[in-house]
Amino acid sequence: MKPPRNPEEIEQLKSRILDHALDIIVSGGMDALTMRHLASRTGMTAPNLYNYFSGKDEIYISIVIRGFEMLQADLKAAHHATSDPAARARAMIDAYMHFGMTRPRYYDIMFTRPTPKYNDYVGTPHEALSAVELRISMEIAELALNTAAALTGTPTGDDAVRRRIIEIWSLLHGMITLHNSRVVEYVVEQPERVYGDIIDRYLRNL
Repeated sequence: MKPPRNPEEIEQLKSRILDHALDIIVSGGMDALTMRHLASRTGMTAPNLYNYFSGKDEIYISIVIRGFEMLQADLKAAHHATSDPAARARAMIDAYMHFGMTRPRYYDIMFTRPTPKYNDYVGTPHEALSAVELRISMEIAELALNTAAALTGTPTGDDAVRRRIIEIWSLLHGMITLHNSRVVEYVVEQPERVYGDIIDRYLRNL
């Protein structure tokens, strides 16, 4: 009889399950993520997977939470690196761009694919877990709003600040998506340098 796994081993196994699940979602979409398919990828049995997760929805939400936790940590580090509003805004933009370009699988399911969101889980057994993802994502949004408000001298509740956030977010998302698809490489050389120039010009015009 095998000895029970210790907490560290359990977390490592759960992390491996989430990694394989992320691969499945990115390559085949949410419909491709089944417990049978995931069991085959992990070398486990489907019943054994249920010892660690209640099903595919818990697995998916856990992946998204992990992604937002990583993004939040990156943005907080950039935010705390300087007190100058302009330098802080640029640092956070750079952190967001870096996350999107270096963790494209997470970025894809967090911001690009039409994957389930919190509202899809309201009234279901997964509402509480999905609320964790919502809380983290809203904390990120609040951090961005505060940074934009400090840079522009506008109150965070002002609709103009929120419009600025959507504007810059859309710009960054477009650049990340073009980078990750490699389409931009056919249009310009050294796209990251071009991106830097675009961001600098945008911030100067605020």
